[in-house]
Amino acid sequence: MSPLSRVLILMIAISLLCLPNAPSAAQTDRRLLFEETFGGNYSGWKLAGDFGTLRVTQNAVVITVSEEGKAAWITPALTVPDAVEIEVEARVIAPDTSGNWNLAVLLRVSERDFEGTFYHFGVAGNGTWEFSVRPPEATSYVDNIAYGELADFSANRPIRLRVLAEGNKFTFYVNNRLVRQFTDDTLALSPNREQFFGLMAGTYSGVSRQTVEFRKIAVYEAVPERVLLRETFPSSNPNDWGIGDSDNSRVRLEDNALVFEVLKANVLSWSQPAQRFPQDIDLQVQVINDAPTTNREWSYGVGVRAYKEGEHTLFYLFEVRGTGEFTFTAQRGGTTISTLIRATRIPNFDPSARHTLRVRAVGPIFTLFVDGVQVGRARSIALRSQADYGILLTAGTFAAPTSQARFTDLVVRRPR
Repeated sequence: MSPLSRVLILMIAISLLCLPNAPSAAQTDRRLLFEETFGGNYSGWKLAGDFGTLRVTQNAVVITVSEEGKAAWITPALTVPDAVEIEVEARVIAPDTSGNWNLAVLLRVSERDFEGTFYHFGVAGNGTWEFSVRPPEATSYVDNIAYGELADFSANRPIRLRVLAEGNKFTFYVNNRLVRQFTDDTLALSPNREQFFGLMAGTYSGVSRQTVEFRKIAVYEAVPERVLLRETFPSSNPNDWGIGDSDNSRVRLEDNALVFEVLKANVLSWSQPAQRFPQDIDLQVQVINDAPTTNREWSYGVGVRAYKEGEHTLFYLFEVRGTGEFTFTAQRGGTTISTLIRATRIPNFDPSARHTLRVRAVGPIFTLFVDGVQVGRARSIALRSQADYGILLTAGTFAAPTSQARFTDLVVRRPR
C-alpha cells in the first residue's frame, strides 16, 4: 500500500539527536525480599490465637481451621516495607460445597498475635472477593468486608492471589485478573513501626473445618510507578518539542496539543522532545485526525528508540492509517528498512475518533496497543544499542494530499 520511502520532515534541531550519551536513570524492577523454602519452618511461621493449626510440609504452608465461624492466620518472622507486593498460590483441601469459607493474604500486620491489626485481601468459596480491615481492638472484622463477584472461579483449582501496596493504595488480583484498586487510610503508616504480612483461612456459618495449602509464596519490594515524562503540551514548550513550518508540513502547540498539518502527499512529518529515554519504556498518547477528509490515505504514529547514525535518524515506528490498519517498521529517515508487522486491520477503527496509541518496548519485544487492546507484538531487528534514545510523534500522508493529527496527554513510563 505505501511506498518504501517518503519525504521526511524533521521538526526539531538535528543537534538534539547528536547529543553525547548522557547517563540515564538505571531501570529498577521489583526486588525479591522473601521466597518460601518448604520442608521445615525455616521462616518462623507463627499462628495467631488458637483457632487452628499450622504445618509446614515439603510443598506448602498449611492452615487448618477446626471451628465454625472462625479465622486462623499466620505470619513469618519477616518484616516488610510499606511498598510491598505479595504473590501466593493456594489450594483448598476438600472444599466445603456450601462455599461458606474463605482464605486471604494479610498486609500491614501490626502484631504476630491475636491482637494484630491488618488489611485483608481474600476470596470466599462462593466465588466472591473480599477486602477488609481489622482495626485496633477489634473482636471481629466481618462487618466491614467489601466484596464482589469473581469471574470463572473454581474452588477445585489453584487460587492465585496477588496484592500490591503503595502508601494508602492497594491493588488486588485473583488468578492474574485485576479485581479492584482500593484507597484506605484506616491503618496509619509509621516508618518506625515493624509490620508483617500473613496468610489466613476461615470458616463461616455451617462449616466447621477448612484446610488450605499455601504454595509459591513470594514477597517483593514494590517499585512505585516511574513516570519519565508526563506531557500536556503547554504553549511554553518546556520539553522543547520541535515546532515550525516547512513547504510540506506545519507543527505547532495549540490548546494543550501537539498539532501536525501535512500539506502534500507522500510525506512523513515528525517531532520529538529534547529529553532522552532508556531502552525500555511504556509510552501512551492520545491522537485524533480532526480535519475533514474523504481520503483515508493518511497516518499518525509513535516512534521509539530513535538515534542518529550519520545523516540519518533510525527508529521503530508504530503507524496507524486512516484506512483502519497499522504497521510496525524499522525506519531510516523516511525509508522503511524492515517491516516487522505488515498492514494489519484494527477491529472497529473509526478514523474520525480520538484513539489511544501505546507502545511497550522491553528488551527485544515490542507490544502495540490501540485503545487498550493489544493489536500486535514484534521482535526487534539488530539496530544499534544505545545508552539512551529519543521518542517521536509522527503524522503522514500516502495518496492523501493533506492530513492533520492532534496529539494530547502523552505519558512515558518505565515498564513494570
